[in-house]
Amino acid sequence: MTIFRTSISKKLTKLLPLDLYCRKVSAWRRISGHSCRLHSLGSDNIIVVTDHKSRHPLQLHICRRTRHGRYKHGIITQIEGLARSYCLDRINLEPNGVLVDCGANIGELGLWARINGLAYIAFEPEPLEARCCDLNNFGGKPRTIRKALWKETKIMELFSKPDTADSSIIPIDDVDSIGSVQAVRMDEVVDVSQFGAGTRILKLVGEGAEPEILLGSECILPHFDFVAADFGPERGRNAEYTFVDGANLLLEHGFKLIQTNLRRSRALFRNEIRLQKT
Repeated sequence: MTIFRTSISKKLTKLLPLDLYCRKVSAWRRISGHSCRLHSLGSDNIIVVTDHKSRHPLQLHICRRTRHGRYKHGIITQIEGLARSYCLDRINLEPNGVLVDCGANIGELGLWARINGLAYIAFEPEPLEARCCDLNNFGGKPRTIRKALWKETKIMELFSKPDTADSSIIPIDDVDSIGSVQAVRMDEVVDVSQFGAGTRILKLVGEGAEPEILLGSECILPHFDFVAADFGPERGRNAEYTFVDGANLLLEHGFKLIQTNLRRSRALFRNEIRLQKT
């Protein structure tokens, strides 16, 4: 019976008009004592999540109905938890640096970057997520780089699975659609001359393509102080981990593993060569 009710609930979630869905969720959040409310932006199926109990009114734009639950305890709580999951709280940050966010999704970590005085560069190939990232970080201007990252520049297939944030250029099953996307080397796109003098961080999520993304970043890796990477079981149809290959590539470039989140297969690496120079 529980499975049946869950199935019905999921169908209603998809079928309800967005505005009605937002009002129903907001009413339930109010009854439950949670701080966040939802309302429809009125275009692109985008939902605005507003945190009424924050010291400073906060809002985030999201585009997947199933993901609003991430903010039931507050937007800042979610973002701080996300940063901790990448061990970013272990970094002694210096302002006027940069966070390059590979696999930005809606750009939640852009808010964390601003709070900590870092510039923000975002890569996200999914169009709706990239639009939300623009709204959340760049005043709606199309500054999110809507390209996939790879070891070479070429047109590739994007296996789209955005509801669960699992879209990848590595073939996977149970996708919503398969389309084309421009893939690029990161070191051909990111201009390190624009980096400030503060802490420089690369956050890496490639849904299984992490080793290839690192190979396409070899020319700019020396300019980062830290790499925070997700090497979880997301490579291809066999759901392989990329920890060994990814970590070995970073070690070859002078990075040292300094912190892990084994539950999420995430790790933080520090650039020892750059550290010695400073």
